[in-house]
Amino acid sequence: MTIKHRLIISNILMIVVPVLISAIIIAAGQYMSLQYWKAKYPSDPYGYDVPDTLTSVAITLSQDTSNAQSQKRQKLESYLQTNHMRLTVHNYTSHKLLLDMGDTNIDSANAMIQAIWALNGKGSVVLENSSLTSNTVTVGGTTYVISTFNEYTPLSDTDYNNEYDSLITLFTILFIVGVLVTIFFTNRFLTHFVFKHINQPLRMLIEGVQQIRDGNLDTRIRYNGKDEFAGVCHDFNDMAEKLKQSMQLIQRQENNRKELLASISHDLRSPLTSIRAYSEGLMDGVANTPEARHNYIKMIKTKAEDIDRMVAKIFLFSKMDMGDYPYDPELLDVNRELGSLVRATAEEYRDRGLDVQLDLASEPARIFADPLQLDSIFTNIMENSLKYREKERGVLQIQTIVQREQMIIYLTDDGPGVPEQSLAHLFDVFYRSDPSRNNPNKGSGLGLAITAKAVERMGGSIKALLAPSGGLRIIIRLPLIVQEEQA
Repeated sequence: MTIKHRLIISNILMIVVPVLISAIIIAAGQYMSLQYWKAKYPSDPYGYDVPDTLTSVAITLSQDTSNAQSQKRQKLESYLQTNHMRLTVHNYTSHKLLLDMGDTNIDSANAMIQAIWALNGKGSVVLENSSLTSNTVTVGGTTYVISTFNEYTPLSDTDYNNEYDSLITLFTILFIVGVLVTIFFTNRFLTHFVFKHINQPLRMLIEGVQQIRDGNLDTRIRYNGKDEFAGVCHDFNDMAEKLKQSMQLIQRQENNRKELLASISHDLRSPLTSIRAYSEGLMDGVANTPEARHNYIKMIKTKAEDIDRMVAKIFLFSKMDMGDYPYDPELLDVNRELGSLVRATAEEYRDRGLDVQLDLASEPARIFADPLQLDSIFTNIMENSLKYREKERGVLQIQTIVQREQMIIYLTDDGPGVPEQSLAHLFDVFYRSDPSRNNPNKGSGLGLAITAKAVERMGGSIKALLAPSGGLRIIIRLPLIVQEEQA
């Protein structure tokens, strides 16, 4: 159940429950009031308050005075005495008194009886604190006059009003207290009903945030509810996962930065040491012939050029890493660009000891790329194969395959390759397992890192594998421009 539904139910119950309890209180008040008046003015325990019953008993007793009716006579006498009543039965024709029971002191002068005869035996008479009700009944051809006398103490209006006001005041107080108590407990229950399902996920979220604050990025919230907090907890877990990945990336970048500084220091130390040594040789007169001095100066120039190339590559990699390097893409055919590059440089690489073999796909392979960066990708790989060859003449085979909407380029050499555990890190900047770290003359180790950046910028991917022949195979995948996009 969602929190929204719980709030709707809570709002409905906040109205329904007090109304229901108020109705119960009112019904209970009416019942208690009825019981109060019954207790104050009790009814006939023998049922003689029913006129027909009273009439039937009175005629029976007036006709039969035997002992068989003594028990009934005693009950009726007790009832009349208790309620301060008098009962008489007269023969309507002869006015003869047949039965006289109860409190005979009521109307002892028979003044009200005389008034009844004046009314022909039917009617009611009130005299001071007494009242008389008479009626005629014919049984077996004989007409009887049944008269009941009551003595009462009249309740004044003031007493009645005071008693009524007291009851109303008491009922009002009880009603208000009952409603307030009902509202209080209903509110407590409904607050618990709603807040319990808000407090639990909130506490879980707070604990999760505290864990993240304390550096525990592995913390996750397990919440099985189906309410609004389910999405929040899911987003919290996604945030924690992305934060963990971000921190890992930052840590890797920090490690790479430290490694970069260490690698730059390492790579610059060798040429700088050579420049210093040759300079000191010139200053100390070690090179004492024009030819020796020329060689020293030439070596100093070569090492300075190595440093310049290294700084240029570092600058290029930094610019590409920040996305600040100029990039002017245009529509290119990869096979044509690669064929032109190899034809232009094949003779130079052959003279330096590397034979480049081409196997280009016949299908057109058009991409959007910067031609300079595309050429630098293949140039860096060819330079890498040339520098690390072990044979007098190395071989680099370049093969292109068009597969669906991408071009796959295989560059396979017959060099020494790299350890299998180093393949995944081969394109990291200044990776320490790179053999170039042990031989600065073979390169700075930035070439493949720059190549990977350029491929990534073109929307492609690059990876390294061990070649079947034992060398290194680099696989580049570039997205092609389909016919619709060209149009």
